[in-house]
Amino acid sequence: MIWAFAVAAVATLYLALRFRRFQSWVEPVLTIAVAIGLAAAILVWFVDERAPSGGPTVETTASPALEAADIALSDLAFSAGQTKTSYQVKGRLTNRGAVPLQSFRLDVVLSDCPDGVCREVGRDSALIVQRVLPGETQDFTTFAVFPGSELRPVAVPQWEWSVREPRAYR
Repeated sequence: MIWAFAVAAVATLYLALRFRRFQSWVEPVLTIAVAIGLAAAILVWFVDERAPSGGPTVETTASPALEAADIALSDLAFSAGQTKTSYQVKGRLTNRGAVPLQSFRLDVVLSDCPDGVCREVGRDSALIVQRVLPGETQDFTTFAVFPGSELRPVAVPQWEWSVREPRAYR
Protein backbone atom coordinates (compact mmCIF):
# COMPACT_ATOMS: atom_id res chain seq x y z
CA MET A 1 0.00 0.00 0.00
CA ILE A 2 2.85 2.34 0.75
CA TRP A 3 4.20 1.87 -2.77
CA ALA A 4 1.02 3.48 -4.17
CA PHE A 5 1.69 6.66 -2.18
CA ALA A 6 5.35 6.60 -3.22
CA VAL A 7 4.33 6.36 -6.88
CA ALA A 8 1.87 9.24 -6.44
CA ALA A 9 4.56 11.38 -4.77
CA VAL A 10 7.11 10.65 -7.50
CA ALA A 11 4.56 11.38 -10.24
CA THR A 12 3.64 14.66 -8.56
CA LEU A 13 7.28 15.70 -8.28
CA TYR A 14 7.93 14.75 -11.94
CA LEU A 15 4.98 16.79 -13.13
CA ALA A 16 6.11 19.75 -11.01
CA LEU A 17 9.58 19.65 -12.53
CA ARG A 18 8.33 19.13 -16.07
CA PHE A 19 5.48 21.68 -16.15
CA ARG A 20 5.77 25.11 -14.52
CA ARG A 21 1.98 25.50 -14.13
CA PHE A 22 1.86 22.36 -12.00
CA GLN A 23 4.35 23.73 -9.41
CA SER A 24 1.65 25.71 -7.61
CA TRP A 25 -0.31 22.49 -7.11
CA VAL A 26 2.56 20.38 -5.72
CA GLU A 27 2.25 21.33 -2.06
CA PRO A 28 -1.54 20.81 -1.79
CA VAL A 29 -1.40 17.53 -3.73
CA LEU A 30 1.42 16.12 -1.58
CA THR A 31 -0.31 17.31 1.60
CA ILE A 32 -3.53 15.55 0.62
CA ALA A 33 -1.63 12.38 -0.36
CA VAL A 34 0.18 12.31 2.99
CA ALA A 35 -3.10 12.91 4.88
CA ILE A 36 -4.82 10.07 3.03
CA GLY A 37 -1.82 7.81 3.70
CA LEU A 38 -1.85 8.57 7.41
CA ALA A 39 -5.61 8.03 7.64
CA ALA A 40 -5.28 4.69 5.85
CA ALA A 41 -2.39 3.62 8.11
CA ILE A 42 -4.38 4.47 11.25
CA LEU A 43 -7.41 2.60 9.92
CA VAL A 44 -5.31 -0.48 9.13
CA TRP A 45 -3.70 -0.29 12.57
CA PHE A 46 -7.08 -0.22 14.36
CA VAL A 47 -8.55 -3.01 12.24
CA ASP A 48 -5.46 -5.17 12.64
CA GLU A 49 -5.46 -4.65 16.41
CA ARG A 50 -9.03 -5.99 16.74
CA ALA A 51 -8.58 -8.98 14.44
CA PRO A 52 -8.31 -12.37 16.15
CA SER A 53 -4.84 -13.89 16.03
CA GLY A 54 -6.09 -17.32 15.03
CA GLY A 55 -4.37 -19.08 17.95
CA PRO A 56 -6.00 -20.17 21.18
CA THR A 57 -6.96 -17.28 23.42
CA VAL A 58 -7.31 -17.07 27.17
CA GLU A 59 -11.10 -17.25 26.88
CA THR A 60 -11.08 -20.45 24.79
CA THR A 61 -8.46 -22.22 26.91
CA ALA A 62 -10.27 -23.94 29.75
CA SER A 63 -8.32 -24.03 32.98
CA PRO A 64 -9.43 -24.02 36.59
CA ALA A 65 -9.25 -20.66 38.32
CA LEU A 66 -7.75 -19.88 41.67
CA GLU A 67 -9.89 -18.64 44.53
CA ALA A 68 -8.76 -16.59 47.51
CA ALA A 69 -9.44 -19.62 49.72
CA ASP A 70 -6.80 -21.56 47.72
CA ILE A 71 -4.05 -19.31 49.15
CA ALA A 72 -3.15 -20.09 52.76
CA LEU A 73 -0.97 -17.63 54.68
CA SER A 74 0.92 -18.66 57.81
CA ASP A 75 3.67 -17.41 60.12
CA LEU A 76 2.96 -13.76 59.28
CA ALA A 77 5.31 -11.41 61.09
CA PHE A 78 5.16 -7.61 61.00
CA SER A 79 8.23 -5.57 61.88
CA ALA A 80 8.99 -1.86 61.70
CA GLY A 81 10.52 -0.77 58.39
CA GLN A 82 13.10 1.92 57.69
CA THR A 83 10.54 4.71 57.91
CA LYS A 84 8.06 5.27 60.71
CA THR A 85 5.13 4.61 58.37
CA SER A 86 6.28 1.30 56.85
CA TYR A 87 6.23 -2.24 58.13
CA GLN A 88 7.94 -5.29 56.68
CA VAL A 89 5.62 -8.27 56.28
CA LYS A 90 7.13 -11.75 56.19
CA GLY A 91 5.28 -15.02 56.00
CA ARG A 92 4.68 -18.30 54.24
CA LEU A 93 2.12 -18.95 51.54
CA THR A 94 0.74 -22.27 50.45
CA ASN A 95 -0.99 -22.85 47.13
CA ARG A 96 -3.87 -25.24 47.87
CA GLY A 97 -5.31 -24.79 44.37
CA ALA A 98 -5.02 -27.05 41.34
CA VAL A 99 -3.06 -24.60 39.16
CA PRO A 100 0.20 -22.69 39.67
CA LEU A 101 -0.10 -19.32 41.42
CA GLN A 102 1.44 -16.24 39.82
CA SER A 103 0.32 -13.37 42.06
CA PHE A 104 -2.23 -12.17 44.59
CA ARG A 105 -3.09 -9.05 46.58
CA LEU A 106 -2.51 -8.96 50.30
CA ASP A 107 -4.80 -6.47 52.09
CA VAL A 108 -3.47 -5.37 55.48
CA VAL A 109 -5.26 -3.33 58.15
CA LEU A 110 -3.26 -1.84 61.05
CA SER A 111 -5.11 -0.92 64.24
CA ASP A 112 -3.82 0.49 67.51
CA CYS A 113 -5.42 -1.25 70.50
CA PRO A 114 -4.22 0.16 73.82
CA ASP A 115 -6.42 -0.89 76.76
CA GLY A 116 -8.58 -3.06 74.48
CA VAL A 117 -10.00 -0.08 72.57
CA CYS A 118 -8.98 -0.22 68.91
CA ARG A 119 -8.67 2.59 66.40
CA GLU A 120 -7.82 1.92 62.80
CA VAL A 121 -4.49 3.45 61.80
CA GLY A 122 -4.57 2.60 58.11
CA ARG A 123 -4.99 0.13 55.27
CA ASP A 124 -2.64 -1.01 52.53
CA SER A 125 -2.75 -3.47 49.67
CA ALA A 126 0.42 -5.15 48.42
CA LEU A 127 0.80 -7.06 45.18
CA ILE A 128 2.72 -10.28 45.84
CA VAL A 129 4.21 -11.72 42.65
CA GLN A 130 5.40 -15.21 43.39
CA ARG A 131 5.06 -18.37 41.34
CA VAL A 132 4.03 -21.26 43.53
CA LEU A 133 3.12 -24.69 42.20
CA PRO A 134 0.02 -26.49 43.52
CA GLY A 135 0.65 -27.97 46.94
CA GLU A 136 3.92 -26.07 47.49
CA THR A 137 4.79 -23.59 50.24
CA GLN A 138 7.15 -20.63 49.87
CA ASP A 139 8.32 -17.72 51.98
CA PHE A 140 7.43 -14.18 50.92
CA THR A 141 8.35 -10.66 51.99
CA THR A 142 6.65 -7.35 51.23
CA PHE A 143 6.08 -3.95 52.78
CA ALA A 144 2.93 -2.23 54.01
CA VAL A 145 2.87 1.54 54.27
CA PHE A 146 0.45 3.53 56.44
CA PRO A 147 0.76 7.27 55.74
CA GLY A 148 -0.13 9.41 58.72
CA SER A 149 0.78 6.77 61.29
CA GLU A 150 3.80 8.83 62.38
CA LEU A 151 1.49 11.53 63.76
CA ARG A 152 0.13 9.26 66.49
CA PRO A 153 2.57 6.44 67.27
CA VAL A 154 1.14 2.94 67.45
CA ALA A 155 1.40 1.56 70.99
CA VAL A 156 -0.25 -1.88 70.67
CA PRO A 157 -0.50 -2.88 67.00
CA GLN A 158 -3.15 -5.32 65.89
CA TRP A 159 -3.09 -6.71 62.34
CA GLU A 160 -5.80 -8.02 60.07
CA TRP A 161 -5.12 -9.37 56.60
CA SER A 162 -6.90 -10.99 53.71
CA VAL A 163 -6.08 -12.39 50.29
CA ARG A 164 -7.81 -11.25 47.11
CA GLU A 165 -7.38 -11.40 43.32
CA PRO A 166 -5.27 -14.55 43.05
CA ARG A 167 -4.01 -15.10 39.50
CA ALA A 168 -3.03 -18.39 38.00
CA TYR A 169 0.21 -18.73 36.06
CA ARG A 170 -0.44 -19.53 32.39
